[in-house]
Amino acid sequence: MREVKLKKLEELFEAGLISKKEYEKKKKEIEDMPEEKTEEKKEEVEDVKLKSDKTLIVGAIIIILLFAAVFGLRHLTPEEQPKTIDELHELNLKGKLKPEQGYLYKDVYSFVMFDELWYTQMMSPKGTKLYNVQFRYGPREVENINIGGSLNTELLNTAADYYVTFNPTGNNFSSVALAVGDFNTHMTKIFFKKPIAACDKNETDACINRPIITCGNTDKVVLYVKEANNSRVYFDDNCIVVEGSGFDLVKGVDRILYDFYKIIE
Repeated sequence: MREVKLKKLEELFEAGLISKKEYEKKKKEIEDMPEEKTEEKKEEVEDVKLKSDKTLIVGAIIIILLFAAVFGLRHLTPEEQPKTIDELHELNLKGKLKPEQGYLYKDVYSFVMFDELWYTQMMSPKGTKLYNVQFRYGPREVENINIGGSLNTELLNTAADYYVTFNPTGNNFSSVALAVGDFNTHMTKIFFKKPIAACDKNETDACINRPIITCGNTDKVVLYVKEANNSRVYFDDNCIVVEGSGFDLVKGVDRILYDFYKIIE
């Protein structure tokens, strides 16, 4: 800036527009003038450059964070949950389920939890169809229940139907009904046997037209669900007896079914 001003001043003097005295005076003023504006300009340029660098750095950080968020969410978002029992079995066989979701029992039977029920896959007794068989309790939950006595298996295998009997005046009807319902589901759908509803005594209207059945008054297969303080499961020739209260009756039925399927013997 100083050089430019001096040059213009010199041009004015040569053109005769200013006297030599004025020229000398102005020249001295220009030479003594501090270069503040030049420094300010330099600082402005540096400041602009610094701001530009900061903008680039901030922009780069934002881009990095966006990529991290996208890829991070991809890894943090759980994989799509299996929607079918078959998909669960597939994951179970690969060891990709938590114990409460599924496990291999005896390293043979795949058990998976679906809709709050345990499922395993079994062939029908005739080997013609594969079933997803459901239980309320997994084998690990009932394997410690011992079954006493012995059952007439030939009679069971050849029977086309069987009696289901219970005390109609008991206090745990809902648990009895649940246990009986589970047993009947397996017997009708897997073993192709027809249940015959019965009572062990004729003391209610519901039992007026039903057969009165106990273990000792028929030679047919009988499921006898008894309410009792103590829980136990046993066979008595043609009779399958489950004793207990509440959900112990349901556990007892599951234990018998696992015996029928030879999963727990």
